[in-house]
Amino acid sequence: MNFNRRQNRIAGPGFHINVRYDDQMMAMAHSQAQETVSQLQLGRNHKENYDVKEQELLVCKKSSGMYHDGYTHCISSANGFPLDTSVVAALKNSTPEEVAEAVLSQVKFVGVATTEYKPSKAYSEQGFVAQVGGVTTLINEGESTIKPGDTVALGLNLKIGRKTARDKGIPRDKIRFCLVKAGNSRALANQALAATVGGGSANTTDIKNAEADLKTARAALAKNKDKTKTTALKKAVEAAKATITGYSLCKTGLEGMMDFLDKYQELNERVIGKSASYARPGDRLEVILQPRNPY
Repeated sequence: MNFNRRQNRIAGPGFHINVRYDDQMMAMAHSQAQETVSQLQLGRNHKENYDVKEQELLVCKKSSGMYHDGYTHCISSANGFPLDTSVVAALKNSTPEEVAEAVLSQVKFVGVATTEYKPSKAYSEQGFVAQVGGVTTLINEGESTIKPGDTVALGLNLKIGRKTARDKGIPRDKIRFCLVKAGNSRALANQALAATVGGGSANTTDIKNAEADLKTARAALAKNKDKTKTTALKKAVEAAKATITGYSLCKTGLEGMMDFLDKYQELNERVIGKSASYARPGDRLEVILQPRNPY
């Protein structure tokens, strides 16, 4: 693989841990019996796509059955990612962004691969190490330009026209987790709100439109001088209120609020560090890995 870690422009300590490969998840992803969505079908037959290369982002599945030996079991690709049958059915006609969100909601960032690993008997006794802190060099495989000081988070690009892996020795059809610019608190709150309000049927735009309708209805009622129209205008105000109530974050009480907070915390946990250099899509950049905090 054509990757020279000495190209780092910032020197600093690194913190590393021993991890293990998630063989169970790889077997499920590779199996044709496991259902998945069309955007994740790419390259699931090629075992080389499940190899881990140096400097790839490692993730673990939140509900994996491999965490019984005290080690974190992780992978670096999303090819054939095993989703629940109900999730696959719900994502049948979904956009790449919605599929990516479904995958990201089921994984957690572990670190950056320090050593490569191949899921085979020859590598079963070889050490598998992940860097979880310090300075590391990564490739910007996202769609946006990253600037010094930008907070970066774990992402997944499943768009048809996406740029494939830039490193030599990486299969063209491997779906790797990538870096994306992390949103600020307001952006993350809006994203969490869109995912939880009304069971995902409404977004912040819907709520703003409903609030504008209520404002218009109240203004019309205040200016009304024709008593025959009063009843109709009051009904319009009540209808607008009902619409907003239907979109309310806490329409199911405390449970609705907790769903929002859980999603907001999940989005915050995807933050993996801060950029220390400028990188356009395809360029390398230095990232200062930092502890993942819920807020």
